[in-house]
Amino acid sequence: MRRPTLRRVLSIALLVAAAAACHRTAGGVEPGAAAPVVAVQQFLAAAKAQDIQAMGAVWGNAEKPMREFAPRQEYERRLLIMMCHLRHDESRIGGPQTGEAGRIVFRVDLTQGTKAVSANFTTVKNAGTGRWFVEDFDFPATRALCANPPANP
Repeated sequence: MRRPTLRRVLSIALLVAAAAACHRTAGGVEPGAAAPVVAVQQFLAAAKAQDIQAMGAVWGNAEKPMREFAPRQEYERRLLIMMCHLRHDESRIGGPQTGEAGRIVFRVDLTQGTKAVSANFTTVKNAGTGRWFVEDFDFPATRALCANPPANP
């Protein structure tokens, strides 16, 4: 039987490392979050910071991150609209509630100056990776936060 050479072992190791890197984002972090509440926390923090990349990293469904579904221009447009609707100074995430088909729903209170809204955020576990994504939130409930945006965001 032929013994593997050092060159062959290193080549295989590099291929394995490259394949693993393909499953990560540019920042070196796998899309999604380790827990449903963390997905909501990251989504809200990214919206507050106006960080479209971070927001998109935790937006998805049970199949895959949303960035893999929609054309880039449409994807970014949706994120910008959601970002406007989620502008806030403070947030408070309520306890988890069981939703349909394994989804977890959180009631979130958002305040922006004197405006206050409450909205449900639905999280879902990705079947392939086991990571959690914000799948949806009560968009109409947050509309007031997008009215009259500041001149210098």
